[in-house]
Amino acid sequence: MNRILLLVALALGALAFGRAEAAGVTANSIVTAQTPNRGIVQFLQGTDSAGTYKTLYTAGTNGSVCFGAWATNSEAATGHLVTVQVINSTVKYGGTAVTVPFGAGFATGVPPVALMSAGNWPGLALDSNGNSYVLLINGDTLSATFASAFVTSSATVNIVISCLDY
Repeated sequence: MNRILLLVALALGALAFGRAEAAGVTANSIVTAQTPNRGIVQFLQGTDSAGTYKTLYTAGTNGSVCFGAWATNSEAATGHLVTVQVINSTVKYGGTAVTVPFGAGFATGVPPVALMSAGNWPGLALDSNGNSYVLLINGDTLSATFASAFVTSSATVNIVISCLDY
């Protein structure tokens, strides 16, 4: 009987010691984004020329993660090829080129185009929910352009992206 009581006492002592020890060494090593942000670009008829790049987003000092990019087109009858690329030190490292149909985001039944969908920008990393994202390091930018001249007076092509800075 004494042996059983001794074993129980040792087991309880080990549990108590283990709990106290664990509480002292548990570290929080999760790094979370600190600043929600967004990038926006508008290409306007009569102001912007096809093929000219504009900066959509510049990475934060400690890097950024960007997701949820979409494009709209107010043209009444003309689609536009929109290109988004990751740029570091003036070198364009690829991205996506997607035709944004006329009326996308402006006409009933024509939704904005999801630029970062798996079909439009394959190969992007996926988060735990299956959503595409792109990581940017300090010095990276996301830049965008469109390929064909505007037809409709005062037409616009808009691009919006959601980002978080670390």
